[in-house]
Formats: sequence, C-alpha cells, structure tokens
Amino acid sequence: MVVLIAIVMVAATVSGFQLSADQAIQGKVEVPKQCLVFEDHFDRFDLKNWQHEITMSGGGNWEFQWYANNRSNSFVEDGILYIKPTLTADFMGEGAMTDGGVLSLWSSEPSSQCTGCERVSGASSGGNFINPIQSARIRTIDSMSIRYGKVQVRARLPRGDWLWPAIWMMPKYSTYGVWPASGEIDIMESRGNHGKAYPYGDSSRVSSTLHWGPHSNLNSYNLTQAEVIAENGTFADDFHTYALEWNEEGLRTTIDNKTVLQVDFDHSFWQRGAFPEWCANPWKAGSIGAPFDEEFYLIFNLAVGGASFYWPDHESKPWSNSDPHPANQFWNNKNQWLPSWGEGHQSALAIDWVKVWSDAPC
Repeated sequence: MVVLIAIVMVAATVSGFQLSADQAIQGKVEVPKQCLVFEDHFDRFDLKNWQHEITMSGGGNWEFQWYANNRSNSFVEDGILYIKPTLTADFMGEGAMTDGGVLSLWSSEPSSQCTGCERVSGASSGGNFINPIQSARIRTIDSMSIRYGKVQVRARLPRGDWLWPAIWMMPKYSTYGVWPASGEIDIMESRGNHGKAYPYGDSSRVSSTLHWGPHSNLNSYNLTQAEVIAENGTFADDFHTYALEWNEEGLRTTIDNKTVLQVDFDHSFWQRGAFPEWCANPWKAGSIGAPFDEEFYLIFNLAVGGASFYWPDHESKPWSNSDPHPANQFWNNKNQWLPSWGEGHQSALAIDWVKVWSDAPC
C-alpha cells in the first residue's frame, strides 16, 4: 500500500529549517565515500549485534512496560525482527502482578545486567501493580556507534491503542553530562492508536525530535521537532524507510527520502536555546554542533503508555497522568484497549532491515 505523506512543520524556530522532498543538508560539503559499518537483514536474531536493555523502570516517562530479554517480545520470523508487547499477567499471573508478587530480573551475566530490577506489587509498593506490559528495548551500544554518517531502517509500525514505538539514538559517552546535556536523536516515534478519538496522535503520524539542554528542566526539544501525517492510510499499513543523515554541517531525518526534520549547525545550541544567564553552558568545549558532535548508538523499542507529556490527558484515555497509580488504571481498563492490539504480530514494531554508514574512513 502506498501511503502519501503530508509534511507538517512543528518547530518553525529551527534555524535554517526547511522542508522539501529532496532537500540535502543546507551547506553540506563533499565528503569521502561513506563506509558501511553495520548491517542486519535479520536472517537470525544475532545478539552480537543487539544488546537488550533490561529494566523495570518503565523509562523516564513512567511508562507501563518493563523490558526483558525474552523471545516472546523480541524475535526474528521470516526475515523480520519483531518487538512485541505481551501481558505481564500471562508471565506471572494477574494475582501476583496486582498484589504480593515479586518480579526480579537480577543477573550476574554481562548480557543480562539490569537496572531497577526488582519490584513487589500491592501494599508493599504503595499499592502499585507490577508494570502490566512486558516488552523489549534493544541497542547497539556494544556493537556499533557512529559520529556522523547515515542510518536507514526499513520498518512497519505497530497498530494498537497506546503503543509507542521508537527508532532513536543516544550518546555512547555522556561527554557533556547527563540527559539531555549530551543529546538524544529521535529518528522516528509514533503513537499506535488507530481509529481513536485521541487528538494528540495515532499511527498516521510520525515525529522526529532532537533533545538537548543543560539539564532536564531546560530540555529545548520543542525547537527541534517536526511531524509528518499520512494523507491516506497509516504507517502501520506497510513498511517505510526511516533515515538519518548527519555530518558536521547539520542533520536531517527522512521517511522514504522525504525530509521530516532538518537542523543546520549554523549557530550553537547554546545560542539556539537562549538559556538563562545563571545557567552554565555544558557545550563550551565542543563544536558548533555540540552535543551532536559525539558518537551515538542505535535503539529500537516499543513502550506502552506512560504518565508524561507525550500522552496528554483526554476523555478517550483510560488513565490520568495525575492519578497516583496510572498503570493500575491502565490495566483495570484493559477492555478499552486490549482488543485493539489484534491477533498475530499486528501490535509489534516490525523491522525488515537496518544499515548504518559512517563518515569515518573505511
């Protein structure tokens, strides 16, 4: 199915930010032939390429999933990598999940090391359920990172209410400090809702974002963010190629070679953010593109919901961000969203292949 794409400019204040179907990075200079440094067509699930991030924390957005290394959540089938959500109740029983159960993910193995890896449900944890969804987050932190180059990922997005797929990059080294001072590159993220009366997004919309700022309260992502809307169908209907092009002059993200977000490194991010005078500049020792002048690695994940700005409250949403137990609300209202996840692999982020080129000499 062919999906036409309407480009919507969200961050009009981005310097040099222009949108077109075939625009290259403004001021881009000739560079040597790029070197293919990473490639996976998923003939098998090669864990030399992919490290699972195992955590109970639900990410920084109080999401409703926990991440595991489990072939129910991350697996290859017929040349496609699937990252698929499943129910914690199917893993440990609903009674244990809601009251008195313990989920422990501790391991001494380097490939299974975990953060925030034990949780008790019910009264012992202030009434909180164990995260009701099990999912996966995989990354190339041990196998591949680049400083300037190109990333291409052929993927089909999941269909199902409150699913949050992402293809993104994080700094291998926190050169400029903790998040978001060292940056974050979101090549693609979307909300899996389909046919919902939720005004803040669904699987027909995809966004690209850069996160940056001296500290989390001064994250200026809103200045470097853009969104595309499919004119017919959704991005869950078929595979599309999501890409990043990045060099010393700037970066842009694309879908099927059409520009989504372009940011030119024509002035520093310190100037771009117009931060308060009392705030220290973490990038003063970096280049004009800092913090986006260091090595970044690739991440695929599928989150579910969360009590954050990404999911503004609305009457169609089965939880409230202000509720003291939003994950409990979400689970207790599962009859409103679980049927939308469908059968088979409809609810999974499906990845056909990934290729990464580096600007560094081969």
